Amino acid sequence: MSRKILIVNQNSGYLTIDVANAFKEKYEEVVVMYGMNRATERNFHPDINIQKTITYDRSSTVKRLWTWGVCTLHLFLLLLFKYRGYHVLYYTNPPMSYFNVLFFSNPFSIVVFDTYPDALRLIGIKESSFVYRIWEKINKKVFFKAVQIITLSEGMKKQLRNYVDDKKVKVVSVWAASDTFKPIAKNLNPFIKKHKWEDKFIVLYSGNMGIGHKLEVLIDTAKQLVEKKEMLFLFIGEGAKKKTLIDLVKKNELENVHFLTWQDAKSLPYSLAAGDIAVVALEPEATHASVPSKTFNYMAVGAPILAIGSKGSELEKLIFRHSLGFYCDGKEVSEIKNFVLEILSNKNKADQLSDNSFQAAKKFNYEMAVQYVF
Repeated sequence: MSRKILIVNQNSGYLTIDVANAFKEKYEEVVVMYGMNRATERNFHPDINIQKTITYDRSSTVKRLWTWGVCTLHLFLLLLFKYRGYHVLYYTNPPMSYFNVLFFSNPFSIVVFDTYPDALRLIGIKESSFVYRIWEKINKKVFFKAVQIITLSEGMKKQLRNYVDDKKVKVVSVWAASDTFKPIAKNLNPFIKKHKWEDKFIVLYSGNMGIGHKLEVLIDTAKQLVEKKEMLFLFIGEGAKKKTLIDLVKKNELENVHFLTWQDAKSLPYSLAAGDIAVVALEPEATHASVPSKTFNYMAVGAPILAIGSKGSELEKLIFRHSLGFYCDGKEVSEIKNFVLEILSNKNKADQLSDNSFQAAKKFNYEMAVQYVF
């Protein structure tokens, strides 16, 4: 097997950095192809080579498909002229990047963060459609030839049975972005002090506000709790659904909801630690097709977690296994409202959930990246 590896992830972050650095310990040459990279406390080893490509744009479906397509074509040309013989580690961003396997003989492995074509159902593409059926056939052919397939949970592994034998699929959980994330008291948190929120009880959502994120229910909850002047629903990030959420807030004239854009890496430990409750929210159809890494970052800062998704998911199992907070399907606003009010009024309960999160997070750190190396 070649000791040169090309790692392809259009939207790179700390997980890709940690995996690349783990490969650098064993491989002669490591190249990482990305359009954008979000580093936290760790960055790529200086001897890792970077191959830039078009930045992933998730602001609309058209831009998402365009940037995915350009990146996939760019990779085709690179494999044709520059990286022949390299082992290729494909992440599923772009989701069709591993289609290049059909044209090249490079050994390859696949990291499945989002299961396609299953995730296409979120944008209305049905299983009976031509695109869906062709993608299924490609998956079965490509996955059979892969050296290794890595995914994030037992639930996703089960989903991959539609395309490949269980024996080829390895489950490696994600981990927190930083080993230095920790709980921070409000009066010591510069992010809180900057915005003068020391007296606020904050329900935090931090991350992408995409079509697969069930966030409207938080606006409904904020509407029901508008008389609680000490309460603030804080959304940090960007995404296709952000405008919809802002429009809902304006329509309902809610003063207890605030939006911020992405925070830089230096601010991240403080913005994450700002939440008295931290929210993970997925549409029911997306719960098994995507595992949110933000959960582990919330855990690392000791946040009680409010998780919204379908019943029986890996996320639900994680929440209950470690007693991290509350899990529901988001259909009943009253359930979410009651949990928020309980944490607001019961300091002992809040402190216990916070400690549970912080302690559980210690089991998920960047040293897990060595499990990717073959």
